[in-house]
Amino acid sequence: MYDVIIIGSATRDAFFKSKDFKTREREMILPLGAKIAIPEVVFTTGGGGTNAAVTFARQGFKTACVSRIGDDVSGGEVKKELKKEGVDDFLQIDAVNKTAYSLILVTPEGERTILEYRGASDCLSEKEIDWEKLKSTWLYLDSLAGNKKLLKRAINWAKDNNTKIVYNPSKKEISWGKEIHSYLNDVDIFIVNEDEAAAVLEIKYSKEKEDEIFKELDKIVNGIVVMSRGPRGVTVSDGKNKYNAGVPDAPVIDRTGAGDAFGSGFVFGYIQSKGNIEFAIQLATANATSVVEDFGAKTGILKKGDWGEYNKILVTRNA
Repeated sequence: MYDVIIIGSATRDAFFKSKDFKTREREMILPLGAKIAIPEVVFTTGGGGTNAAVTFARQGFKTACVSRIGDDVSGGEVKKELKKEGVDDFLQIDAVNKTAYSLILVTPEGERTILEYRGASDCLSEKEIDWEKLKSTWLYLDSLAGNKKLLKRAINWAKDNNTKIVYNPSKKEISWGKEIHSYLNDVDIFIVNEDEAAAVLEIKYSKEKEDEIFKELDKIVNGIVVMSRGPRGVTVSDGKNKYNAGVPDAPVIDRTGAGDAFGSGFVFGYIQSKGNIEFAIQLATANATSVVEDFGAKTGILKKGDWGEYNKILVTRNA
């Protein structure tokens, strides 16, 4: 019996950082035909599924991860890291597609542009999951690459087994707009950023529309709605109260994986505290802050009892 099973993506990541990576507004500018020296390269594994799994494992939860990798060196690294972190893997091996791979170009300010090959990760199959072998208190659904059959099968499995559901949808699932609503009635914790929250309602995000967004999502989602707001913090609604928190003033090396760290940190904090949303926000913020202070989505993930200096995040509550 697992505390949490995660279904989601797995990738191999390569980080290239250079002072010559320039930005203009929301664009990264690279000189055409130039050869840019890269003084710092870091190889890690990533993907929302494996990132979330490591958060739970480091906090002492019995954790399993369902992802899809290729039969290649990169896939071997994913498998090796999960084993090292104490995560049981139910990895599907794709005989055709290679393991998903991301080349991440990082500016001196910690902003990044990601060149992404989705590969095997986009072929995660509900048919290759041995559902009878899975037993868990919580199910954490991350990027399912727009696979409606997998989403439906996972939710039905959770309902049949009295398993609580967390859902942090991918861009493909967000693009369904109102079509995703029918899946959300059974979700206990729904995690999105501000633009995704608006897209689910098929409107464009603006700060003035936040109350409307939460009012509508509270009708659709049976449980808690977590909306991250980037450097402006987070807002969480349990249907009765809204909770707000900012982010600490901390150095940013690389933002990759911050969203995964926040989402999984929130869920762990919520479970550990038996439903204390303020505590969950504090742990989530600490986890995400620690992650952005180093390269890679997993390096900074907190271990049990290690909140660093970010254990006093101010959370306000409004009815």
